[in-house]
Amino acid sequence: MSKKSSGVNRREFLVGASAIGLTAPLLVYSKPQKRLKAQVVVVGGGYGGVTTAKYLKKENPQLDVVLIEERPFFMSCPMSNHFLAGLIELAPLCFSYNVLEVKYGVKVIQDKVLAVELDRKVVRTSTGYIGYDYLVLSPGIDYDIEDKPFYKESLVYNPPAFKPGSEHIYLRKLIEDFEGGDIVITAPPPPYRCPPAPYERAALIASMIKRNKLKSHLYFIDANERPLINSEGFLSAYYDLYKDVATYITSAQVREVDVGKRVVKTSHGDFKYDLACVIPPMKANNLLERAGLLKKGQKWVEVNPLTFESSVKNVFVIGDASQSYLPKSGYAAHSEGKLVAKLINARIKGKEVKEEYMQMICYAMVSDKEAIMTETSFRYDSVSKRFIPSHREDNQRKEATAKRYEEWAKGLWRDMFS
Repeated sequence: MSKKSSGVNRREFLVGASAIGLTAPLLVYSKPQKRLKAQVVVVGGGYGGVTTAKYLKKENPQLDVVLIEERPFFMSCPMSNHFLAGLIELAPLCFSYNVLEVKYGVKVIQDKVLAVELDRKVVRTSTGYIGYDYLVLSPGIDYDIEDKPFYKESLVYNPPAFKPGSEHIYLRKLIEDFEGGDIVITAPPPPYRCPPAPYERAALIASMIKRNKLKSHLYFIDANERPLINSEGFLSAYYDLYKDVATYITSAQVREVDVGKRVVKTSHGDFKYDLACVIPPMKANNLLERAGLLKKGQKWVEVNPLTFESSVKNVFVIGDASQSYLPKSGYAAHSEGKLVAKLINARIKGKEVKEEYMQMICYAMVSDKEAIMTETSFRYDSVSKRFIPSHREDNQRKEATAKRYEEWAKGLWRDMFS
């Protein structure tokens, strides 16, 4: 059985964080004093926000750009399953926002955004107001748990690790402390951040069980009928590599999580656990609902598919928070950030641009050394006024694909932070 730990205490967290260099400030960022004004304000320092801010300044160095991000450093969710499974440490996934200020002249403000006042064209933070001419919102996701209160307690003890930072550090520690017993991982109904992530995580944890020769069994509980992406590749890995250490349960809805008794109750029965990663349903960040950009009953912000502009002129919503034809992924947010930067710079000059073709690439590990991939092209059809996808999957697990996965991620990070 595993250790019955209630979690990581503050001292343990600080010691662990210090070891990977996260307690020392990476940069002392500016904070607004009462009121500022910028031509473009970007909210959110993830893949979409960083890319937008960089390319706005790269293409127009004279532009006044402010990036607001609450966290002191960037952490990548893509490849974070490598970290959770003990294949890499956290440091390679983390980057300072320093290069945006020093090399490109973006004013980076570390602060919490409290509200977006669209009528006044200001962003309100914990320390002041920042006015804008153009606004790019890339705040990511929140967990959609208002009508499922059991998730709130589960978040404390069974971290989903779909928001970068402390959730990942805590889950990694729980995994490191795990000595054996039953593991439960859940996959939520779509749409959610990074479609292959739960399936990759289950594969890597199953691989860890075998690698460490643990007396353990993984129950992977999927709300969906089959993996949402690369079904053939994931199913082949589950049944060929892990059938002795893992059970894959499909079309199973989570109905309750009893953290006291350590039980996940589903439509397909109850599953006791010694270690759990319960991933709730997701929605756009709550900031967007407070801003009035979400209609009643909506989970994601509707945008113009050609420009990612919201219903409010010169206000753009990119990344996981938007309801677009693209999957919710870091690569998609990066591509959207480039497009919106180009569009804003053109609009400032009195011109308009739009993108009628986009290409997405997605990788996923299925073992410690092997990966699969999907490439999807989206082309705009002017008759139906929607983007038509064309998929190409490589479901043969290969070490060469895993190496390309690593280079793909490093290429994204170089593009954002160099």
